[in-house]
Amino acid sequence: MTHDGMQPAGLRITHVVRQYPPGIGGMENFVRALAERQAAAGHRVRVVTLNRIFDGPTATLPPVDWRGGVQIRRVGFIGGIRYPVAPGILRQLGRPDLVHVHGIEFAADYLAWTHWLHRSTMVVSTHGGFFHTRFAHTLKRVWFHTITRFTLRRFAAVLASSVQDAETFRQIAPDRVLVVENAVDTERFAGLAKHSGKTMIYFGRLAPNKGLERLLHWFAGLAARDPEWRLIIAGKEMGVSQASLRLLCRTLDIAPMVEFHASPSDATLSTLIARSRVYACASTYEGFGLAAVEGIAAGLYPLLSDIPAFRRTLDRIGFGTAIDFDRDDSLDRFLTDLSYYSCDDTERSRLDDRLETFGWPRVLRDVEACYRAALAPEASAAAQSDQFVEEAYRGNAAQPR
Repeated sequence: MTHDGMQPAGLRITHVVRQYPPGIGGMENFVRALAERQAAAGHRVRVVTLNRIFDGPTATLPPVDWRGGVQIRRVGFIGGIRYPVAPGILRQLGRPDLVHVHGIEFAADYLAWTHWLHRSTMVVSTHGGFFHTRFAHTLKRVWFHTITRFTLRRFAAVLASSVQDAETFRQIAPDRVLVVENAVDTERFAGLAKHSGKTMIYFGRLAPNKGLERLLHWFAGLAARDPEWRLIIAGKEMGVSQASLRLLCRTLDIAPMVEFHASPSDATLSTLIARSRVYACASTYEGFGLAAVEGIAAGLYPLLSDIPAFRRTLDRIGFGTAIDFDRDDSLDRFLTDLSYYSCDDTERSRLDDRLETFGWPRVLRDVEACYRAALAPEASAAAQSDQFVEEAYRGNAAQPR
């Protein structure tokens, strides 16, 4: 066994994910870290991804690339970012022992429906599913209980990225859901935070589910009570524009107290964290919440919305404040909790121990065990027949146009 917990016998692994570095985001970082660690452990790893970055430069990326010992194959797509259609992924799978799909979207559906062609053993990681916003919620529920239910029959295992995801996906795939919570690079910003002062920071995507408008309204109440507080918002626009947030700041009369940083580098983000005491996030939905754990590892006090994913994180860490950002009494609760918290040497030692549960060695062992179980002969015998899919495909192909 390697130092990271992976078995020495190398597998041919193909990861399929819609966005990958140089794209920025939680899923991108997770898949990159997983793929590169697997390559370092002796596996032959390929990533199949889309050839353009959403909300980024319009230029296409090279069709073949190498990063961190991982081969990257990029394919074109049509349609929007909600469901990018990319049939070219099928030709780029290679001849893997196992395909690991990330996200419940086109790639998962397409590879399930074409399983009779490529015959690959597959597992899928949920990464929050597709319920991050209320957009088309009824249609999403219908899709989930029909198309997604059928899709998951073609996967040997469903790796739930959180306990919340496990509860959701067990509704339609009760016999194949395993909880493999996301790993976090807890060393990325370790110990950078300032343990005094009155600056809080949000870093992550500027996306609708992140509740940034709600955070600004709440912060306006805090600033009215104590004008010394400052807020930093750092991240890439992904459905919410910095301009709209700046306009809201002017409307709320807090513009001088809020600063924005678009798509900051790790070096810039490190500098911003070093000025901050609190990590604040008012998300309405999270599959896991990687940035919050990175913030905690940096030494920031977590002020998070009271949602299942964040409650789970705070339970594992043992401190922090989960609030309803729309409630007036949330200000008092936060200020009281913060006043009682001190990150002394003893508390830091406890935090380091708790952060180990978010580390990569555990996740790599869990993923490896899932792969080995999926590739076992008995797993193949238990797989659903592809006869219905093949007949449906041929039947549709035979219909007159």
